Amino acid sequence: MMIALNSHYLWYSSRATGIVSLLLLTVVMVLGISTSTRIGTGAVPRFAIAEIHRRISLLSIIFLVIHILGSVLDSYVNISFVSAIIPFTSHYKPLKVALGTIALDLMIAIIVTSLLRAKMSFESWRLIHWLSFLSFAIAVVHTIMIGTDMRFAWMDLFVLGCVAAVGLSLLWRIWQSPRRHGLGKTAPGNTVINRRAAAEHLNSLRTSQCKAKPIKRVPR
Repeated sequence: MMIALNSHYLWYSSRATGIVSLLLLTVVMVLGISTSTRIGTGAVPRFAIAEIHRRISLLSIIFLVIHILGSVLDSYVNISFVSAIIPFTSHYKPLKVALGTIALDLMIAIIVTSLLRAKMSFESWRLIHWLSFLSFAIAVVHTIMIGTDMRFAWMDLFVLGCVAAVGLSLLWRIWQSPRRHGLGKTAPGNTVINRRAAAEHLNSLRTSQCKAKPIKRVPR
């Protein structure tokens, strides 16, 4: 039996996928910061974290597309496909909708440059990738201003938790940055220096062992 979608179904779909999109975007931000600081363990190496980051990024885009489709197809509000891409073209709450559009456009720019990373310089790619923080901040403001669930306490705690997770991850990145000597106890990003120091230490141990006199065995 086919159930016709009405405005209520689209409205609930848009609300739910918007919340999930913000959650996935938060996870993407945290994982992206983790890979930039080269966090990894024996159980979960850094390349695995990077792969998880890539897959969740694609999943967040899927939910974001569903969120946009629900908003555009909902007959209760007047939001066109053009308004979902071009800011300040919506007749329904122009500023609030434009914030979501800007966040989307920034995400599209980040995704496109990530796909073309091999053809770009690292400096250009990194500069554009920094826009992810701006996209996340604008998405949070968009959620607060236009989200109908913000009247509930659980939604306030949810948004606060997302902001706190990204904020703490960013502080951790600053603390562990190898370019800021003295802030962190370790410099996990400076793998070249760490490997060179380990190799020199191993060579020194081998040299000392070669120079050491053999131990005479005392007969019983």
